Formats: sequence, structure tokens, C-alpha cells
Amino acid sequence: MSFNKNIYRKALAAATALTMAFAVTACGEGTSWIAKCQDDTINSGIYIYYQTEAMSEATSKLTKENPDLDTKDEKLLKTLTVDGVNVSQWVNDKASKQVKIFAAVDQKFEELGLELTAEDKDNIKNMSETFWQYYSGMYEKNGIGKESFGKIVEHDYKRNKVFLHYYGEGGEKECDDAQLAAYLEGNYSRVKYIKFDLTDSEGNALDNDAKAEVKKLAEEYKKKAESGKNFDDLIKEYNDYKAKLAEEKEKENAEVTGEATVTTAVSGEETEKEAEVTETEDAAVTEAVSGDEAAVTTAETEVSEEGETTAAADKNENEASETEAASGDEKPAETTVAVTDENGEPAVTEEASDKADEETEEDADPYKNESVFKKGSEDDGYNPSEKVNKAVFNDCKVGGPAVLVEDDENNGLYLIQRLDITGREDYFEGDQRTNMLTEMFKDDFDNMALEWAESFGITFNNAAVKRYDPFNIKYE
Repeated sequence: MSFNKNIYRKALAAATALTMAFAVTACGEGTSWIAKCQDDTINSGIYIYYQTEAMSEATSKLTKENPDLDTKDEKLLKTLTVDGVNVSQWVNDKASKQVKIFAAVDQKFEELGLELTAEDKDNIKNMSETFWQYYSGMYEKNGIGKESFGKIVEHDYKRNKVFLHYYGEGGEKECDDAQLAAYLEGNYSRVKYIKFDLTDSEGNALDNDAKAEVKKLAEEYKKKAESGKNFDDLIKEYNDYKAKLAEEKEKENAEVTGEATVTTAVSGEETEKEAEVTETEDAAVTEAVSGDEAAVTTAETEVSEEGETTAAADKNENEASETEAASGDEKPAETTVAVTDENGEPAVTEEASDKADEETEEDADPYKNESVFKKGSEDDGYNPSEKVNKAVFNDCKVGGPAVLVEDDENNGLYLIQRLDITGREDYFEGDQRTNMLTEMFKDDFDNMALEWAESFGITFNNAAVKRYDPFNIKYE
């Protein structure tokens, strides 16, 4: 995921937190700012924004401990603690910490002489306007102005540049490839897998017999993998198999629908045929009564038409025979004209070229059919499920045999092959490397920024801190 997408995700998460429909009293004149750092004044809207993020995180932690918790019960929430601290204090401490980091990064960005590019500024502007268009009502109701939100988006870009100044290439805290590789090996797995569904096309669980058939099929694929068959070929083979089943199912449904239509139509045919027979008999009687002259005239007409038709057919047959004889006794086989270029080499048609380009593009992907799973935890969750995630990290060996895991949570059997994560070159360059470094050193960077904030002399507006109690934020 690119840096811009990370910012988008963070902004969306904050917007989602606000969809809980919190309501905050508008800022008063004496509490319109939350903190000052040297010559900069930080709007209270930025503090409120971080409060909503912190409250969302706090309730998430609490509901993990107690899934039945009523998060709208304010009296109950006030009695609870997060990490040993009461909810209100935990949220305010978290928000205050983020404000310090916000202020410190701004100051350090200027001190280091860093700049935002024209592209950065365009991205900040576009992202701010897009989110403001959709969420301005919620933001404003919670005391977060358009200017404050724009500064929050800008902060993420500035933070990234300051972070890379220290942890990027040439920085005083630069992370080399060996250190990054060690982190990847301990926290990520690179895999290819086939999921054998234990549900039907409508998502219903299979009965025992059908389930046994799927397990048998999965075991057969496992044996193929163990025998050395290419895993990409196995994935394609299984995908083709599923596509064929779907096609047969669709055809079967179409036939059933057709039979039902025919049955419905047949129900009224008998009466219709009786009417037709009666009408035909009446017509025959009328024609017979009309006399011999009419019958003769009809016969003459039929003979004339038949004669003309036969003559035309004979003529066409003779012409065809002449043409065939001129070119040989047998019908000539279809031939394909070889097209060559100016050098006499076989030329490639546009259609063939496009097909070749598609195949080349597919073959050029060095990570086709791959997934990268992060090691799960109780706090971060497990992907794609706890059982599969733990099997990937505990049972699957890099370069070892494929492992078959039954997953009740996702109603499937996973045949998994684990590869060497350090072979993913894309994780060692560009945005992906930046994302990994940010993950590795986030806490280290935050602590460094908090030290900067103290050195810059940040001060808080106690009246504003007191006013914006998180429990002034009400659920609708």
C-alpha cells in the first residue's frame, strides 16, 4: 500500500469514528486553541480530532475484553479502565500526546529545511476537499473546522518526510536491508494457497458426504504439491475445475428452467391443436366443394413452381461442378497465407501481438498468486483467520511441503505453501519499504518527537483541555 493510501486509510478511519455521531459544544473564544509551540498556535479542532480517534481505540479495546459491552452506557464507561487508566484520562492523554507530536513535527520540518512538493500539495488539497465534502457535517458538529482538518492531512506528509530524513537512506538512523529482512522474517509470511470451499454456490455448508469429497480432492492436490508439481499450475488447475463446475451448474439450471417453460406451454396445446384440426377440416371441405377447376389450377401452379425450382437447382449444380472440375477432382483445402515483414520474416498480427503482450505481462509478474500475511495477535486480529494465520507461522516451513488446514471460520480447507519473504524485492524499495520502516520505528520516532516537543517548549491551554472532556462527546 502506498504512502498516499495509508493517509487515505487513516482519514477514513477517523471519519468512521465520527460516524458514531458524537456531539461537541462549539469552541468558545478562550478555548479555540489547545496548545502553543514557539510561534505556532494549534487549534482545538486538532485536539478534538485526536480525541475521537482515541475514544474509538479505547472502546475497541474494551469491546475486545467484553464483546457484550454497551458502549453507549456513559455511566458504565466512566467506571472502566484502559491499560490501568480510567477511560477519560486515557483518551485525553492519547490526544495530548498526538498534539505534541503534531507540533514537534511541524517545527522539525521547518528546522530541517524540508519542503512539500507541488504533487504533495495537490494531494493534500484534493484529499482534504474530498473528505470535507462527505464528512464536513460530522466534523463541524464535533468542533473540527476545515482548516484544522487540512492541517491534519498536511501533517501526515510532513511527518513522512521528517521520518525518512532520519530512518531513510543516508539518515542517521538508517535501517539497512539486513535489519529489514530480519523484521520481515519475524513478522510476515509470503505464501501461495488454494482454498477449497466447504460451502455450496449459495454459501450453505456442505453435508458430510459432499464435505468428504472436497477433503479427498484437497488431499489429492496436496500429494501433487508434494510430488513437486508447480504450485501456480495447481492453482490454475483448481480455478479451471471450479469454472467448469460453475458452467455445468449454469447449464443445468438453464435446462431446468427450459423444461419448466415447456411444461407450462404444453398445458394449453391440446385445446389449441383441436381447434386447428377443426379449422383444417373445414377448409378442406370448402376446397373440395369449389370444383374440379380449382383443383386443376392448383395442380398446374404446383408443377410450374416445381419445374422452375428444379431448373434453378440444376443450373447451380452444373456451375458448381464446372468450377470444381477446373480446380481439381477434390475440394481444395483451406490455406493460410503467410504474412512477412520487409525483411522476409514472419509478421505478427495485431491480435497475436496483443495476446502475446497479455501473456508476457502475466508472466512478468514475479509475485503472481502470492499473498503476504502479517503475524496476527489478539490486538491486531488474524488474517485470514486465527487458525490459518497460526498455521502459516507455526506449521508451514519456508520451502517445505504444503500444509493443509481446515478453517471453520471461513468454511474452507487451505492448502498453503510458504515462500521466503526476503525474496520479495518490492518490500525493500519504494513505498513498501517506507511502510515497513514506519511500522518498525513508529514508537521510536514518536518518542523522539515527544522529546522535540519538550525542547521546543510546548504549552497547553488548560481551559480547553478541561472543556473538551471526551464524555462531552455524546452518542445520538
